[in-house]
Amino acid sequence: MHQLRQRITETVNKVISNYKTAILAVYALLFIGAVYHIYYSHRIIPGVYVGKVNVGGLNYTQAKDKLINFESGITKTLVIVRGDKKYEITADDIAFNYNWDAAVTRAFEVGRTGNFYVDNKDKVAGLIKKITLPAFYEYEDGLLSNKLASIKGEVNIDTKDATFALVDGKITVIKESAGTKVDGDKLFDDVMYAFNNLDYKEIKLSVIDEMPKVLSEELIPLVTEVEKVIYNPLVITKDKKQWKLTKNQLMELIKPKRNEKGKIILSLNKESYKILMDSISYEVGELPRGKVTQEKDGKVVSFELIQGGKQIDSNVFDERFKDALFQVKPTVELAMIDTSSEEDINKYGIYSLLGEGISKYTGSGAARVKNLNLAAQRTSGVLVPPGAIYSFNKAIGEVSGATGYDAGYIILGGRTVLGEGGGVCQTSTTLFRAVLNAGLPIVTRYPHAYRVVYYEIDKPVGFDAAVFQPSLDFQFRNDTPNYILIQAFPVLEESKLSFKIYGTPDGRSVEITEPVVTNQVAPPAPSYQDDPTLAKGVVRQVDFPAWGANVSFNRTVKRGEEVLYNDTFKSRYQAWRAVYLVGTKEK
Repeated sequence: MHQLRQRITETVNKVISNYKTAILAVYALLFIGAVYHIYYSHRIIPGVYVGKVNVGGLNYTQAKDKLINFESGITKTLVIVRGDKKYEITADDIAFNYNWDAAVTRAFEVGRTGNFYVDNKDKVAGLIKKITLPAFYEYEDGLLSNKLASIKGEVNIDTKDATFALVDGKITVIKESAGTKVDGDKLFDDVMYAFNNLDYKEIKLSVIDEMPKVLSEELIPLVTEVEKVIYNPLVITKDKKQWKLTKNQLMELIKPKRNEKGKIILSLNKESYKILMDSISYEVGELPRGKVTQEKDGKVVSFELIQGGKQIDSNVFDERFKDALFQVKPTVELAMIDTSSEEDINKYGIYSLLGEGISKYTGSGAARVKNLNLAAQRTSGVLVPPGAIYSFNKAIGEVSGATGYDAGYIILGGRTVLGEGGGVCQTSTTLFRAVLNAGLPIVTRYPHAYRVVYYEIDKPVGFDAAVFQPSLDFQFRNDTPNYILIQAFPVLEESKLSFKIYGTPDGRSVEITEPVVTNQVAPPAPSYQDDPTLAKGVVRQVDFPAWGANVSFNRTVKRGEEVLYNDTFKSRYQAWRAVYLVGTKEK
């Protein structure tokens, strides 16, 4: 009995002792925790690094100063090495700057997120290992991309498959060659690692070897087959029009390809074929034309189709052309398809006004007025399909006396001279303004050689678009999901022309800045030139003075907060002298 009591007493005492120890341990932990939180209340918790720099235990100022001091001791120059070649990217090259305030703020957040589990895990982890945070920094994406692209451009060697070529009239097999390609993803990751960790050691450039997929020995058995295609002319026909393909064109249309069984066969080069068909389509395609007959508050009340459109039926013709090419047939007829019908009028999506452009031509001569309105009439009503590129020159057709245009003043060879179609640029300029306001992407636009007074009657300088067939064209793309309609509204009694662009609104908005005019240059002194066709004493002005200047304005097209286009339109106008013809003809 006595032994039992003694054992119970010992057990109780042991439990009490363990309890006291546990209580003391809890108090000790609470005390240590209290001391920890008091000491680090305004300090970064232990173990936190920004890149290579230990900022644990430091207050805000100390951590920031330490990072600044560390930065001052490094070059911030990336050295990328491949063999004996080195490529350098400096901080100035890419407008690179560290943001130490943001880095220190992030370091203070470790252990202070408000999540009990995460915060205590980080606090314990910081006592036994590093918690590494990336540095915060800014740089110009475009500048860095250009530097990396420059490296790739110097290192990359394109892989070249074996192919056929026409050399001195004979079919030759061009041997394949292996290529080399920079591992772009790894290079970018290595650069980001250096920025994140303030670790500017040399970066070894990683490259990938690429082997050709088509070998010359596989092409040699096909030479005879290629000769049959190349040496037998192929003519594409449509009614009385013909397009005779040359040997070089036929050569470009052939491309060796590995089929599903692994065998090399001849196939159609889709890229070359598309270029060919785009060219032919430009000649034979006809865009449909329509007309808004009633509009109210920018909404289309009534729209009608006035002319159907036609285009190449690629579903039919593609197979027809491949059969003719590889079966060595002498001709192949274009297949055309009607792209419009009265019954399906709603398919065009002509619902609202998207944008309008206006210009005045007060003081223009009769020939100029006739020409600009004739061009407006010939492009008015064009319906541009979704995704298609509109060409002003194609829409109005040939500009010449034979097509109804009179002689008017045009800019040619550094002079203002009489030429067929003078004034057509007023039409392209007005349409350019409408396209700007509609927020559609502009493909090509050329400013005039000098400032033309008509284009600044009701608009600031810089909002003009010159055309001259066949070299200068005004083009834009329909990037909306439906057709767009171009419609001209001439007002002869007010010497005014306007273009309206209709379509399906998609919520885009347009902001256009006022033009910035720099480098203004006064016109040179007038030039007086003898003219034996004018009576003596008669002076006729044939060119007018204009100030030279550089002009630019910006256009921002948005849909909500998304920026669709941010364009800068630049014009460089020459200073232009007045020219007078002085009569020398004796009576």
